[in-house]
Amino acid sequence: MSEQLTGTVDDRHAILSIAVKPRDTIRYVLTTKKLSYFIFVGIIGVFASNLVSFIGSEFTGQYTLGDIVYSTFLLSLILYFLSTVLSAGVLTLSAKAFGGKGKFKEMFRMISVTMIPYIWILPVLLFWMQFAPQSFFSISYMETSLGDLILQFVCGTLIIISSIWTYVITVIGISEVHRISKWKAFFASFIVIAVLGATYFLF
Repeated sequence: MSEQLTGTVDDRHAILSIAVKPRDTIRYVLTTKKLSYFIFVGIIGVFASNLVSFIGSEFTGQYTLGDIVYSTFLLSLILYFLSTVLSAGVLTLSAKAFGGKGKFKEMFRMISVTMIPYIWILPVLLFWMQFAPQSFFSISYMETSLGDLILQFVCGTLIIISSIWTYVITVIGISEVHRISKWKAFFASFIVIAVLGATYFLF
């Protein structure tokens, strides 16, 4: 089985192959990779998604960009485990309601893989934050130019595409892990969205 997967997904480019071969890539990494791989990928992905949350936020200069990046990374270490454990647990239960046969361990690893699209845009986010903070943040004492607006549009489009692809990978991953149809996986994923949304508003 591993030999067949190696023939369809290049081990050196698993992070890129998920863009064109999501199901094969998910099957490949779940079969061949160790837990440390998923934790690393998941933390970096959560770190990138947390940086996205700063877009449009007020920047007063009280903290440096380095402080923001460093504290966000440390926070991501905690949020990764909390959000992934919660999502894996709820997804396992919701998918089983649709006839799924997957286990919590597999779901935990699969959810980590779904964060890969955010890894793609991490260099873009760091570059944007560093070299055009006036368009990344809301800075009252700096005006945005036409170039800033174009940058916001381009980067915003990349973020939207990455977010959509993350959800697509999630649905495909649920289908693969639980051996259910994509439609069942799609509906099962709504339960996780509802739980995480409720948790966000409560806390």
